[in-house]
Amino acid sequence: MTTEANTEMISELTKTVSNLQRDVESLKEDKDYLYRKLEKAYDDRIQLRAENQKLKNPVNHNNEEEECIACSA
Repeated sequence: MTTEANTEMISELTKTVSNLQRDVESLKEDKDYLYRKLEKAYDDRIQLRAENQKLKNPVNHNNEEEECIACSA
């Protein structure tokens, strides 16, 4: 191979590496974005489950107080 061919090959490889580095950075940003969205979805799910649990099992504090008063009488 000639020096010119080697220089051209090195130039092409340098461009390829540069493009790959840019792609990797873009993928990292996408991954971070998706992890933030996933974390938000988990947090929302936890809140919705807690709210659902409250709706399924409402706590009536007045009844508990009345029972305690009745027990102590």
